[in-house]
Amino acid sequence: MVFPGWNDRRFQGKGYSLRELQLMFVILSGLTVATTGHAQNAGSPAPPAAKPSASASAVAPVQPIAFNHMLHVQTVKMGCNDCHEPRSDGSTVAMPQPAKCMVCHSSVATDKPDIQRLAAAAKNEDPIPWVRVYRVPSFVTFSHKTHTAAGSKCEECHGPVAERTTIALEKDTSMGSCIACHQAKQAPTSCDTCHAIMSKNGHSPFEMDAAAPARFQIAAAKPATTLSVPRDSVGGTRQYETAARFLHLPTL
Repeated sequence: MVFPGWNDRRFQGKGYSLRELQLMFVILSGLTVATTGHAQNAGSPAPPAAKPSASASAVAPVQPIAFNHMLHVQTVKMGCNDCHEPRSDGSTVAMPQPAKCMVCHSSVATDKPDIQRLAAAAKNEDPIPWVRVYRVPSFVTFSHKTHTAAGSKCEECHGPVAERTTIALEKDTSMGSCIACHQAKQAPTSCDTCHAIMSKNGHSPFEMDAAAPARFQIAAAKPATTLSVPRDSVGGTRQYETAARFLHLPTL
């Protein structure tokens, strides 16, 4: 292909071949486009980068049964306690097991592979090894009943479960987050609110160190009820120390 003007004598006198002239044209054209684009972008700020949402960054673990919370809550109109029944005094709630699922699924969606696995597990009395998403440390005392009785909603700690097809860790359940929530709701924030066993002799550390609340910038708590610590005939606190190692309890 011969571009207009390239047969002009001005180019012929320089000794350039037609191929060299074509290559020069391509390079010059690219530089012109790049310079023009830079000049246009210099006058206007770049759009801000989109921030990933908490749900976008959270990764849901693979569960043995693909349970769709959104379907069961929004379509079937089930509540949290329909599957997660409170245990004993209500401090903990149960994870649903095959017998509970089959109350409905003995006649609903029986052709689906997951439901067929549930039916087989229910028949054999096999538990479902659900993968835990939210967990508090062993040295934290948490009661679902206490929180729901005070007006807390499940989604405050577990996120918008009713809008999720899979469950991932979306809410911060660290100590700082819990204290911030308690302070916002004017709930107790003393150590023995969440940590039942606080010392070797069963006393709250505030009874042993009155300056501790000031260091943690919290109001001084009322003296806690002394815990009954089992004692043996040999070492006095051996049973407690064994439990302390297992539960990661503080040593004061």
